[in-house]
Amino acid sequence: MKKSSEFVVPFAGIKLGVHHYNFEVTQTFFEELTHLQLEKGVVKIQLELEKKETMMLAFFSAIGDVQQACCRCNDLVEVNVNTELSIIYKLGTEESEDENLVVLHPDSYEIDAYQPIYEMLVMALSSNPTHEEGFCNQEMITILNAYMLDKNESNIKEDKEDPRWAKLKNLN
Repeated sequence: MKKSSEFVVPFAGIKLGVHHYNFEVTQTFFEELTHLQLEKGVVKIQLELEKKETMMLAFFSAIGDVQQACCRCNDLVEVNVNTELSIIYKLGTEESEDENLVVLHPDSYEIDAYQPIYEMLVMALSSNPTHEEGFCNQEMITILNAYMLDKNESNIKEDKEDPRWAKLKNLN
């Protein structure tokens, strides 16, 4: 897990109760995530951390815009991000199988919010981002349509020339 000082929240020494933190995910965050296929964007993150005697409740919310590659034309398309994530932090040594429960070592004194922010953004991304109708790169759409037309024509020719299909039609 990546550790970034701009996303670290110290909890040792803060009073019981609700505390608010603000982060901004910018270009540098996305540059480190080359596998995520995000080019750029700005997302405002708010963290509401409620410290209790035995645990901390963290409520993350993210609002902003990111740019992903369009699935049709591969140009960048702006995608709105508006998502939330709740996590319970607890001190202990046991392991947790619950994805919303994070067990911190008893010697811990800070929370690194990088991983929850990363996971929240990944889950909020569109799996099929596309431009609105008419806003795709028309040059790329023309090339794709020509390729698809050529491919369909060659498939039709193959179907007509293959004698096995003719024999299958005579089975009735």
